[in-house]
Amino acid sequence: MGYLAKTDDISMENMKRAIIAGSAMASFCVEDFSLNKLQILSMPEINERLGRFKKLMHFDLI
Repeated sequence: MGYLAKTDDISMENMKRAIIAGSAMASFCVEDFSLNKLQILSMPEINERLGRFKKLMHFDLI
């Protein structure tokens, strides 16, 4: 929801990006107790995680 609010765009394509952004942020939440990881998180870490999610979601059908 934060991504959608920040971008002020509720198109289907942007909703897909919001799902990926939310999933990436949620993956940080399970790395430490409570919000501890989010308190020390940096933008480079977030961008790296988003890049990994992008690679994970892209595949070629044989």
